[in-house]
Amino acid sequence: MLSMCLVVGTLFLQSLSVVLGLRLKSAEERAGLKKTQKRIHKFIYYPILFVTVASGLYLAIKTGVFNESQWIFPKLGLLLVLVALGFQNGRQITQDHLPKKYAMMVHIAIFIIAGGMIYLATVKPF
Repeated sequence: MLSMCLVVGTLFLQSLSVVLGLRLKSAEERAGLKKTQKRIHKFIYYPILFVTVASGLYLAIKTGVFNESQWIFPKLGLLLVLVALGFQNGRQITQDHLPKKYAMMVHIAIFIIAGGMIYLATVKPF
């Protein structure tokens, strides 16, 4: 659960920095932010994502969740959407001109998907 929070938190922070980066006026500020965003995405987000997915799959297989619970399959679907949003966020970092509404859509979607994943993991509705 801790590693999932790190993934979601890092991704949420990255998408927020994309939105805030659209407000910067000078090219130097945008270049500095972009450099920081790329480093965070490459050296923090991807390793945490790998550890989270690998450890989550290991625990799910070891505890037999795939055989006993049906809630895991929608959660895995949401995980795939979250990973796709992470890659989309990485693409947004490299773009110089990005409409603010697209950056906000990814930011809000990350929040909603993460909330759904946390709900499924804690409540286990089915």
